[in-house]
Amino acid sequence: MVKFEICNNAVFIKKNESLINTRVVTMIGYLKGIIIEKNPESILLNVNSVGYEIEVPATTLYQLPAVFLEAQLYIYTHVREDAIRLFGFANSFDKKVFLDLISVTGVGPKAALGLLGSVTGLELCEIISAGQNSKLTAIPGIGLKTAERLILELKDKLSKKLSLYLEENEYTKIKDFDSKIENQSNEQNSKNLQKNTKQKYMQRQLLEDLKSALSNLGYKDKQYLDILSKFEKRMETGENITIEIALKESLAKLSEKMLQKH
Repeated sequence: MVKFEICNNAVFIKKNESLINTRVVTMIGYLKGIIIEKNPESILLNVNSVGYEIEVPATTLYQLPAVFLEAQLYIYTHVREDAIRLFGFANSFDKKVFLDLISVTGVGPKAALGLLGSVTGLELCEIISAGQNSKLTAIPGIGLKTAERLILELKDKLSKKLSLYLEENEYTKIKDFDSKIENQSNEQNSKNLQKNTKQKYMQRQLLEDLKSALSNLGYKDKQYLDILSKFEKRMETGENITIEIALKESLAKLSEKMLQKH
């Protein structure tokens, strides 16, 4: 029989109550190392010559650099009687949202990863805080009952978390960004320049993020350059496109191209 005891942020695993067979598993909260393998749902991270297999949501995967480059992840160590699993996130906010999700009855790590694979932690907080059932059920693997349970149990908690995050982070980011724009503009056309420059910056950043995500997933430039060009034209017409939408559409188009070749 295997027995788990948690003490001082570590897990003690005992077999048959024997101290000789007792080993300690550290409750890992953060890792920084070299990516040596990337898969659709996980990565292998080399940290001081030790390889850690880490399950990650798609929204984290596309933010990671290419194989053999350094990456850092916020880690949740999930301990069960028959397994110890590591879940990694690009930022601490997504990790906190993941912990809130798995606290909901009937929502396990797999479902929580699926939720954070379709939208970021911030976007998921907005969806649940607004009680948007339809957006939750549009995520693969999430039925109406689960969506209603998520809203019932997490609406207030995530609403407060979202408000606190925006107060602590977004105000500073927006203020700094607007300050840079203001210094580059002249008094006569400052308002128009701020709006146009900010919009172009966000569009350029989205295209760079999308290119990086597709490259990290193994696609070559020639396979997706025409897709990037089309997204650029769509945004120039004023269409609002998020990185999640762009990535989903790109993967669908690339898959369609591959099917046509075969």
